[in-house]
Amino acid sequence: MRSGQPTRNLPAAALLAVLLSALPAGAQDKGLGGIMERATAAMDADRWQEGLDLANRAVRLYGDDNPQKVYGAQFGAVYYRKGLCEMKLKRWNDAVRSFETCYRDFPNKGNDTGNVYQKMALLKQGEAAMGAEKPDMAVASFTKFLTERDRARDVFPQGSFYINLAICHYKLGHLAEGNENLEVAIRNKENFPTPDTGIIAGFQELVSTAVGGRDEQGLLDFIGKNRGGLVIAPAEMRRYAPVFLKLAGDALAAGMTRAALAVYQFIPGDDSGAGSPGIVRLAALALIHERAGNVRGAFAAYQQLVHYHPDAAGRGEYLYHLVRTASLIGEEDLARQEARRLYADFPDSPHLAEIRATGFVVAEGDPPPPAQPSLPPADADDPPLPADRGFAVAVDLYQDRKYHEALAAFGKLGAAPVEGDEGGLLARFYETECLRRLGNLEGLAKAVVSLEEKPSLGARRLRQLEIDGLWELVGMKQWEGLGRAAQGLAGQRLPGDQRAQVAFCQGLALENLGHRFDALNAYNVAMTADAGASEEVARSAAIGVLRIHHGDPDVRDAIARRGTPEENAGNAGAIRLKEAAAVASLFELSLGAGASLPQEFREFLDRK
Repeated sequence: MRSGQPTRNLPAAALLAVLLSALPAGAQDKGLGGIMERATAAMDADRWQEGLDLANRAVRLYGDDNPQKVYGAQFGAVYYRKGLCEMKLKRWNDAVRSFETCYRDFPNKGNDTGNVYQKMALLKQGEAAMGAEKPDMAVASFTKFLTERDRARDVFPQGSFYINLAICHYKLGHLAEGNENLEVAIRNKENFPTPDTGIIAGFQELVSTAVGGRDEQGLLDFIGKNRGGLVIAPAEMRRYAPVFLKLAGDALAAGMTRAALAVYQFIPGDDSGAGSPGIVRLAALALIHERAGNVRGAFAAYQQLVHYHPDAAGRGEYLYHLVRTASLIGEEDLARQEARRLYADFPDSPHLAEIRATGFVVAEGDPPPPAQPSLPPADADDPPLPADRGFAVAVDLYQDRKYHEALAAFGKLGAAPVEGDEGGLLARFYETECLRRLGNLEGLAKAVVSLEEKPSLGARRLRQLEIDGLWELVGMKQWEGLGRAAQGLAGQRLPGDQRAQVAFCQGLALENLGHRFDALNAYNVAMTADAGASEEVARSAAIGVLRIHHGDPDVRDAIARRGTPEENAGNAGAIRLKEAAAVASLFELSLGAGASLPQEFREFLDRK
């Protein structure tokens, strides 16, 4: 992103024509023209050092004898080409000087307009200044280029340009100006176009600047406004997952938990492998929830790590933390079972002494832990979306969480299908997604019935239609059937957003069937499965947790005794009250996705 690609506005033959058109007759045969012909050939063959040597020779032989008078403004092209070679060789300061000479010493004046690169030299000078780590100079050059360029002739890669301008502003600590230019690049990513690599580079610099300036709200505002443009295809997002993990980790280390959670939401959670990004994200969420006081949330994250990532590099640690957190929330049977697994699979674990001290001792003759069920392979990525501009706009609205607007846009696309969407099937699928996210379960059930389940949709979209059957049962309040169906889907290797949906539906069924502690566990899985990216699911799951605690007699008693001599921080009610207070705090921090904590649950945060 620093230098961009050299802009060759004219092919070699045209460049030579410009250089030779006004040269003395002798020079046209072998002098300057011959040197630049060889230099251009070397550049076209990516022999940049050779091209630079020849350009320097041209300057040395013909640049000292008043070239402006002898050759006119067109001699600036020699310096422009010289600068391109220097950029390729990462001689940034030399390139800055070459482009400056092209612009300053060979201006187009009067009838002499032979320097076709004069204004483009400003653009390249800015890129070279970025390479030289002089962002202030780069901003000045870029700004001057925008003001002076010939709009018809000076064609340039606009997406990369605005990304570079944004990065320079961020490096100078100008968050607002950086955001403005990054938004231009994102908003016009289809028209410019703006490469995904550029958007990620710009976002990376934005997060670094916001973290350095402790401007968490500025970062959150930008993400909220531009989420659709920051979301790219899952396969591409996996390539950039390590970048997002680092950014989220930096934000977390700086105490910017809301920002960290917002960045973690971009990371796919459906991958496998010993060190996959989904593993790192779940481990970070366990830490965030436990730090906030929601041990049950950490337990849910560790459960997913052990169950869905059996090949994780840190499996021994995750098993230990699963035993520890299960014990803390009173899940004694599961803690004892997983302790046996830790003994069996990791006999050299440094945590065994601690586990024994808690009373989880494996005696001779104790049965081995039950075998962990093998999971089917993850569904393959869905086919790419249509390239149609209108479809891309509708998808951006959906990713921006503007579901009413997206629903209308997809409705039009379904009625008038675009190329690549046979019969409007994809558009109608996304209509169902908008209805689901808006909570219109009746409309969802009707739309799903009319949607053909064709293989062309892709495995994950077809899986979502299967999960939509759970939402239909939710709407019908068929709790027993919902519980059975959700349990069956929980055994699949689901991506994070689908896992969150299934866990929420499972929690709702368990709650309504009177199994409140199992419901709490399921709701916490829903809150952690995709870091809250499915905001409507995470928010509803958090409300479910608070609703259960609000109706818990032991919690009510703990609230009544809080701040009095009868308060007992160690009893079950007080422990669950602490859990409720943690979830209420996390709701205000992130899980509520901007919604206010309902008034009836504010008592969890009260302090007497």
